[in-house]
Amino acid sequence: MKKWTCAMIERLESAYRVRFEKEAVLVFLNDAYQNALMLRKDYTQENDEALTDFLAAFDHTRDLFISQAVDRYPSNYNKVAEKISDLKKLNESIA
Repeated sequence: MKKWTCAMIERLESAYRVRFEKEAVLVFLNDAYQNALMLRKDYTQENDEALTDFLAAFDHTRDLFISQAVDRYPSNYNKVAEKISDLKKLNESIA
C-alpha cells in the first residue's frame, strides 16, 4: 500500500515541478490517478481510515491542481504545494 501512496505523491511533486507546462502536468496527474485507482482496487476490502483520508485528500489535491493547470491565469499553485505537503503527512500515518 505504501508503494502506491508514495508513487502518487511522487507524481504530484513531478507535476508541481513542471506546473507551467499544462500537457506535462496532466500526464503526471493522470499517472497519479492511475495509481490511486490501483490502490482502491487492491485495498477496497480493508477498512483503513488513514487510507480513506489519504485518498480523499489526494482527490481534492488533484482536482485543485487540474483547475489551476487549465486556468488561463493560475493563482493558487501555493495551495497545491500545501496540499501535497499535507498528503506527505497523511502518508506517514498509513501502515
